[in-house]
Amino acid sequence: MSRSRPDYSSFIEQLDLLNDDPSPMAILARSGGERVTDTFAVFPAPEVDEEGRYNLYFFSQYLRHLPSSAIAQIERLEVGETLEIDREVQNSYDDRALISNTEERYIVGYFPRYLLTEIFELLRHNVNLEVRVERVNKPSTPLQFRLLCKMSVGAIDNFRPFSSPQYQPLISEIAVKSA
Repeated sequence: MSRSRPDYSSFIEQLDLLNDDPSPMAILARSGGERVTDTFAVFPAPEVDEEGRYNLYFFSQYLRHLPSSAIAQIERLEVGETLEIDREVQNSYDDRALISNTEERYIVGYFPRYLLTEIFELLRHNVNLEVRVERVNKPSTPLQFRLLCKMSVGAIDNFRPFSSPQYQPLISEIAVKSA
């Protein structure tokens, strides 16, 4: 989005990037930059904090598939509130779908598909995986930017986020440099 657009500052606020003077890549990473015609997604690499925990920000997905009562529940969430991770076993579209729930078991969205392999691997190792509400945007905000979450996980031996085969480059850096 061009900085000259009148809605630029509200878009940056919805992404919770106001204090960062974000670069175009930071905006793309936080928003996903997705359009209906896209066959790819952009997402940020996890940040490592001073305690050695990996932190990753993402927007709760597929809210349009939830009932209006779930959207109303999202509007009541508080920053810092813990969300639980559960499998949606009755999902006929994606048998690996993961949902986020409130403590009271209200579904408030789905985890992005690009995170599923990582989350399943972490859960397989019984790692302390924490998901919290980072920001709740007003109802005038498009649904895809309504609920910003922060996932944190402690470092574990021999684990590097996004190192599985599905996240590897399609072409080598050498091929790119020689082109």
